[in-house]
Amino acid sequence: MLQKPKDLRGYTKQEILEICKERKIHIRKFWKAFGVNTVLLAEDNTARYYVCDVEAALYELKNKDGKFHLWD
Repeated sequence: MLQKPKDLRGYTKQEILEICKERKIHIRKFWKAFGVNTVLLAEDNTARYYVCDVEAALYELKNKDGKFHLWD
């Protein structure tokens, strides 16, 4: 099961790297599947990637933990 982000607003880049490593997904393939999406810029000037967008990228990569959300 996909772990919840530490920040309720979304995943950090480091968390996404960990998710990909656990699932043996090459990070370039993940970013290609992730595509162009809106991110939140946190107070510390780091991006937070929305859970629904990360799940959609995993779904596109045929990862069993990915869910499909049609928000856009």
